[in-house]
Formats: sequence, structure tokens, C-alpha cells
Amino acid sequence: MKIPDIARTAPDVLRVTAFVLAKSEANEPFSVAEGAQTVQLNGIDVYRIAEILTTICLEPNGRNSMTSLTTVDSHKSHANPGYWQLNPQTYYSYLSYVSLLRSEEAIELAKQSLNAAEQSNQNAKRSIWIAIVSIALTAMAIFF
Repeated sequence: MKIPDIARTAPDVLRVTAFVLAKSEANEPFSVAEGAQTVQLNGIDVYRIAEILTTICLEPNGRNSMTSLTTVDSHKSHANPGYWQLNPQTYYSYLSYVSLLRSEEAIELAKQSLNAAEQSNQNAKRSIWIAIVSIALTAMAIFF
């Protein structure tokens, strides 16, 4: 699935969701500490990333691995990588979000097509009038 670019001004949870999905599709493990240093999550604190991951993801490395990989403390366990995946609710919510974005793009494209069709219709009307005048002038030239 093509993951849309997420603006830096987007809500943190949306940015983290897109990041997790991209890493999951590439089958790349990452840690909370690594995520905080990426361009995509730049500006989001490690505590905030850990909080969001806890809410939107399944257990990254099997049973009971969530707590150790999202605990930010002096033991640095948040620097250990995990294979993060979105939980079903978050995944389907994100798919709905992407679908909505694509629908909005399709609506804009349809509006542009409608405007082009209206312009084409106006041009066709002008062409018909020009053809009628041309026929009339030709008929007058033949008879007079």
C-alpha cells in the first residue's frame, strides 16, 4: 500500500501510525529511541512515541515485550528494536483515513474534469454557431 506523506504539522499519532506501517511493510525493526531520531518523527519526544506505540500497536517481539520496549528509563530498554505492527483497530482506521484522502483527491479531479467539460461544451456551442453562419453565407453566395 502506498503510504501518503504525512506533514510534520499532522497529529503525533498519525505520524507514528504512518511510520509504524511503513516499517512494518518493510519488515524493519526499530526502537523507540531510533524512531525519535528519524525525519518522520522528528520533534516527537521518546516518551510520547512510547505512549503512542503502547496504544496503537500489538506486542512487538511476542508476549509481554511491549512494556520493556516502551519503558523510557536509565536501563535504556527503549533502545532495543522490535518488529512493530499496528493493532487491527488502528490499521483499519488508518485505511479509512487513506480512503478518505483519496476520495477527496478524486472529488477534486472530478471537479476539474467537470470544468473542462463545461469549457468544451461552450466551445462546441460556438463551433455550431460558426458552422451555421458559414452555411448561411455559403447558401447566400450560391443563390445571389
